[in-house]
Amino acid sequence: MAGGLHWNSPSQVGSHHIAKGFANRGWDVGFLSDPISPLHLLHGINQELKDRWKVYQAGGRLEYNKKIWCYVPAAFFTPNNRAFLRSAWLQRNWNILTIPPIARKIKQNGFDHVDILYLCNANDLYLLKKIQHNKSVYRIADFNSGLPKSTPASRSAEKDIASSVDLVLYTARNLEDYVNSLNPKKSLYFPNGVDYQHFANGSRMFPQEFEQINKPIALYVGAMFDWFDFELINLAAQKLPEISFVLIGRDDMAKKRLLELPNIHILGSKPFDELPAYIHNADVGLIPFDINNHPELLNSVNPLKLYEYLACGLPVISVGWKELQTMNTPAILYKDLDEFTTKIRETCAQGKVHQQELTAYASQHDWGMQVDILINEFNFN
Repeated sequence: MAGGLHWNSPSQVGSHHIAKGFANRGWDVGFLSDPISPLHLLHGINQELKDRWKVYQAGGRLEYNKKIWCYVPAAFFTPNNRAFLRSAWLQRNWNILTIPPIARKIKQNGFDHVDILYLCNANDLYLLKKIQHNKSVYRIADFNSGLPKSTPASRSAEKDIASSVDLVLYTARNLEDYVNSLNPKKSLYFPNGVDYQHFANGSRMFPQEFEQINKPIALYVGAMFDWFDFELINLAAQKLPEISFVLIGRDDMAKKRLLELPNIHILGSKPFDELPAYIHNADVGLIPFDINNHPELLNSVNPLKLYEYLACGLPVISVGWKELQTMNTPAILYKDLDEFTTKIRETCAQGKVHQQELTAYASQHDWGMQVDILINEFNFN
């Protein structure tokens, strides 16, 4: 599996959960993440880069009760939407610049011939030739052409991947036309899920950081980039001084764009194992995306955090977008600032009165069920 984010990333996305699902069903799993290069140092040495470097330096690690071999490759140059790094040659050949050669590492660890080859981004094209496989799948979790990192070279590589693999998975119905434009042999709607037991039965211990934060708590857990509605949070925090807005996730942009208000608390990234405690002890979960300025990207999102909030029995207030409106979720949708603040105030006052309904919805979307669908699709029973 080429999974994008490294195995121990605080952001555990679909590829991580699918890998665990295969491992739980007795499969040996190899998990490759996006490569590192010397150019990463130009952005500074953060904890994520340190963690990735350690895995590379160790030559890979056995994780998840030694069921999953994970590895971070390193190359002199890797594809990026900058100057010569966006070239078609580098997009298709960066793997030959890896030290040690990635093909050798894969073979040394017994993954040069596999039952299923799983890919998730344009950088993975080389694996179709480097790894012998019985079946191949490409999973599309975003409108990739609309991402800032997209280049003509990456779009061309993605089209080659999608038209070559046996099956293309897509997580949002709004992606169907995009997927069809890639000319796949076969495609399947394959929405995100949740590690239900991890969240529903996770720790409920009151986080130490919450001891210094007034209740009620409106919580956001996840990435915060351009498509996050920072202005909405700033305005809502000013209108609702009695509500504490707590944000967990990579915080580079949040620290720059959120106001320094007494009721805005930026906690940074937290380990995946610790997230249930924060969610269980919050009063409402937020999904405040900037749909007005990023409609093409966000209308193709099937939100992981929705299922994770619900699995903890946490009421959810979210902006509405196409995919979410078709999912028949118990989330409370808002259209503007007034609705957002009104629904936060009402939900916090009401308390967690519909927890059974919320957890029941989440339980129907467990990742294990999704993995079984994929295994059955390939007749690996």
